[in-house]
Amino acid sequence: MPIQGIESHSAYNQGIWFLIFYGMTQFGTALGILMSLGQLVMENKTALNRLLSLMFLILGLLQGSFLFLVSGLYEEFPRLSLAQFPLIASVGPLLFGIHMVSQDRDSEEAGGYLGFENKHLILPILVWLGYFLVILIVPETWFLERIRIFLTQTGWNEGEILLTPPICILVFYIYLILKGSSDLLRLDVLKEEWTARILGFMVLSTFVNLAFGGIYLATKSPIFLLACSAMMGLSLCLAYLIGHKRPAFFQTLQEVSQAARQKYARSLLSGVNRDALRESLKDLMEKEKLYRDEKLGLADLADELALSTHQVSELINQELGKNFSAFVNDYRIKEACELLQKEPDRSILDIAFEVGFATKSSFHRAFQKHTGKTPSEFRGS
Repeated sequence: MPIQGIESHSAYNQGIWFLIFYGMTQFGTALGILMSLGQLVMENKTALNRLLSLMFLILGLLQGSFLFLVSGLYEEFPRLSLAQFPLIASVGPLLFGIHMVSQDRDSEEAGGYLGFENKHLILPILVWLGYFLVILIVPETWFLERIRIFLTQTGWNEGEILLTPPICILVFYIYLILKGSSDLLRLDVLKEEWTARILGFMVLSTFVNLAFGGIYLATKSPIFLLACSAMMGLSLCLAYLIGHKRPAFFQTLQEVSQAARQKYARSLLSGVNRDALRESLKDLMEKEKLYRDEKLGLADLADELALSTHQVSELINQELGKNFSAFVNDYRIKEACELLQKEPDRSILDIAFEVGFATKSSFHRAFQKHTGKTPSEFRGS
């Protein structure tokens, strides 16, 4: 009798977790599609926006395909249920594309990443072509039977064989991303930079996803498939929150990445007169007041100094001890403080725009970070 009670309690807990993961998967599916559309309707779309749109769409559809398998809808749509194979194969190359763009390692490759000429798209394209070819020539009953075997039988069967190439593609690109992000994932960088910690969480969640997927293949218990899908939903929620709370996340990540690489690599400024560069940089900011341009970026400063973006980043990080955003904001906040005191009747928003901030919220965040007070408190002190 006690054993039956324990089994009943265990089944109840499992049922609760099943419902939680099922709900998270439904939410993640809808969120992924909505976030994909959100990237497409943005003005001045970049390669990064297009990559993110595809990535969000694929994660949403992948969670939807898991719902098909768990809910039994695969009985009505067996061909659609097998779309998870090319979807999984597409995740790795797209993540690698986002990694390339965010780190700005190869601007030509990053800018044309959605083109068919890119070598990193060959593998997922071949998988998608194979998928469409198979669904056109193979009877639906064959699909249905294979899905039933895949969902119920453990061991090495046809489903596992078909799933091996997409997983290998995913693992290969995760390896490339980890190799390219090794400097960002150092302990000292993780302690200092919130962007690196978020990247670390994303890497960890990817491994957790793979672990849940592996447990599902070994046990064929649907709760682990839903747990894998729920982790994708959590990653999408994190991406959504980052996009709204920290819209400059990828720009900051790029700067941190460049600084970390330069810290552990040979200097790019060897043979360059650093004193002269510091003076030129000082003149650009103090005399020409380039910081007043709200769209000022690392590339703009590099053009003015006739250097590469990596060289300018190293100059600011190593010579001045700060990243690009902090460097520019120092000048903006310094002038804002002067204007707040000299022109007490002028609106705070007007001053924020004049010194180079694009929004009131970004001005308030930067001002508090630099002075420990809000603009209103500073003006009244």
